Amino acid sequence: EPGRGKVLRCLDVDGDGQADRVNEFAQMDHPRGLVYDNGSLWVLHPPTLSVFHDDDGDGAADRQETLVTGISTDQVAKRGADHTTNGIRMGIDGWIYIAVGDYGCTEARGTDGSTISRRGGGIVRVRPDGTDLEIYAWGLRNILDVSIDPFMNIFTRDNTNDGGGWDVRLSHILQSGEYGYPSLYKNFAAETMPPLADYGGGSGCGSMYLHDRRWPAPFADALYTCDWGRSEVYVHNLPPHGATFDAHQETFLKLPRPTDIDVDGSGRMYVSSWKDGRFGYDGPNIGFVAQVTPAELVPKPFPNLAAASDEQLIDYLAHASAVYRLHSQRELLRRGRNAQRSQALVALASQADSPDYGRAAAIFTLKQLDHADAHPALVALAKDPSMREIALRALTDRTSELEGVPLELFAAALADDNPRVRAQAIIGLGRLGDVRAVEKLLPLAVRPADAPAPTGGDLHRLPDPARVIEHLAVRSLVALHAVDDCLAALEGPYAAGALAALRYLHDEKAVSDLARRLSETTDAALRREILTTLVRLYYREGDFKSGWWGTRPDNSGPYFDRQTWEASEQIARTLQVLAAEADEETLAHLRAQLALHKVQIQGLSSDALAAAAAEPQQPIALPQADPNNKDQIANMSFEAARTRALAHAGDAELGKALFVSQSCIACHTYANGQLPKGPHLVDIGKRYKREELVESVLRPSAKIAQGFDTYAFVTADGEVLTGFVASESAHSVVVRDQTGLSREIATDEIEERQKQPVSIMPEGLVNNLTPEQLADLLAYLESLK
Repeated sequence: EPGRGKVLRCLDVDGDGQADRVNEFAQMDHPRGLVYDNGSLWVLHPPTLSVFHDDDGDGAADRQETLVTGISTDQVAKRGADHTTNGIRMGIDGWIYIAVGDYGCTEARGTDGSTISRRGGGIVRVRPDGTDLEIYAWGLRNILDVSIDPFMNIFTRDNTNDGGGWDVRLSHILQSGEYGYPSLYKNFAAETMPPLADYGGGSGCGSMYLHDRRWPAPFADALYTCDWGRSEVYVHNLPPHGATFDAHQETFLKLPRPTDIDVDGSGRMYVSSWKDGRFGYDGPNIGFVAQVTPAELVPKPFPNLAAASDEQLIDYLAHASAVYRLHSQRELLRRGRNAQRSQALVALASQADSPDYGRAAAIFTLKQLDHADAHPALVALAKDPSMREIALRALTDRTSELEGVPLELFAAALADDNPRVRAQAIIGLGRLGDVRAVEKLLPLAVRPADAPAPTGGDLHRLPDPARVIEHLAVRSLVALHAVDDCLAALEGPYAAGALAALRYLHDEKAVSDLARRLSETTDAALRREILTTLVRLYYREGDFKSGWWGTRPDNSGPYFDRQTWEASEQIARTLQVLAAEADEETLAHLRAQLALHKVQIQGLSSDALAAAAAEPQQPIALPQADPNNKDQIANMSFEAARTRALAHAGDAELGKALFVSQSCIACHTYANGQLPKGPHLVDIGKRYKREELVESVLRPSAKIAQGFDTYAFVTADGEVLTGFVASESAHSVVVRDQTGLSREIATDEIEERQKQPVSIMPEGLVNNLTPEQLADLLAYLESLK
């Protein structure tokens, strides 16, 4: 709703932990993420990123600068802002990192004219003045924040719609990485960047990397994440593993509906709660902000950096607090470049006895202060193994400042003993844009033989540190558009890596060459992989211009909006000729790939496109109650049924049988791996209290599960279909109605789509039960954890 947004400035004058003065700093619609520095407040208020300036220091903004427009879509005005662009963080490298939810952005534009259009979610970054807008990583769902450690490791707490639930995943976000949502993570997980962990149902919100050595271990150097769905804040101490980290999670704080978290320069932590809040406006008394302070910490006022000397500011770059380091850096940058400052920064970065986080801060400050003139010093610093990763990152930090950056330095770093250095070298080579790097990257794009894929569950849920280097190498090959070199590599030992890149390169030359090789090579295994690549290239992802895929998008992949392109007809002809002459083994492989990639080509058999026959659908019928049985729920008030059901413990085994006999099974999944139906109940016992469950059963319209709103669809021929959206693609919508039956509607056949206020789950499903039997059913639901 317009006109409600504002940013408040809250001051604790007497240091007692409670705000004494509150005033309005600025007004704007949809304020989300905030970054403050020296009287300027960057505010993400989708679809805009602005900076508000308090020029006279009175605690209220005097003017506004618009930095990025279009950094979301029209869904913000239509549906709300929960899946839009949300949190922002400023890194010590000087970029503002933006958490982009899966509304995506149709045409985000910075102050220098740089633009981004992309469907889905990820991380975008921009300079504080609105220039150099670029995508950092993609394939995330609904991140609400970005967390950054002192060495520019970025972390997110996200969730997906695995099996129809909202499964939380913790991820280490590396530049250029593809995280797979929604089109790759299910059926093409080996192509994606793996998560650190999958924690099951939840709803990640704000997060922060706390680096403040004034805090006690193990809390002083750790990631913190808020989970709104679980009403908990977690602390993560993440041990390094290869080029990434291993997972760790434990509860730090229990708080009603935590939404965000931050820390000030004195070391005091703040956590916001959305207590008693809902999706609509519920009045003024919603939520609170809590302060968290270690018992041993004595907060001290933050210094006036404008009055500090250059020497003091340089010393602050190695301070125990990341807040000190960031704001001291900003003050140095405001003072501008001079030889003494640059020399002092190089000296700090070179001091082996200084803390690594201080040396890293000095490197990034030097780069921002001197730009390309800092490169000779950065090349020299790259000789130091402990600073090599940071120096390499700084050298390719801005694509407008790459001239003269030595390719050889990055190529040599590909053989470094440190896997983090190798990862940064791969990313840097992709940004340098020099195709001479391809022959060095190709060996790394193949998974090492001594690193088998993880087992023990769905691949997209499992950590896999060994995949990181391979994945980044493929992404850099794609960034270099290395068509010629990848085609030349098909006859060598690195063909797998070359093909992995070619599957993302929609290039007519690549298609022609692959089609030719398909008829020439005698290597059966290579022929199958070429065949797979051609099938993959038949479609491309459609351009993103508007709309949103909803809470349950088509995740079959590898594309959401499948569109043919200039070479599609050539691919179709090639495959048709092959199918007419292929042996049964090749034909079976072709059919399997056509099914996997959801490709339909005229003249090719589609017998194998349906891997298993669809389960026959039987409509559910409401059970009949006995009007003369006063113990049945149909014949008593809601309060009476509720009271009796809550008073009885119930038997989960009996409830399991009732779950089937009452037709609950027709519209709900209750185990991972089942075909998606209605609201996912796998961990419902963790997410809902018994009081909430009984209301959901007896009054299903009182609280409708997110993503399962009822819609009425009017088709072009006048038919009206009512139900919840079980799945949605760019071309069709699958609707499940009140009887539990599904119906697919082509998108271009839908004339009207309207949200309905009632649940598709009919009232009366338990009318024939007694409250004690309802208690059995509740006990079964509570057992699902």
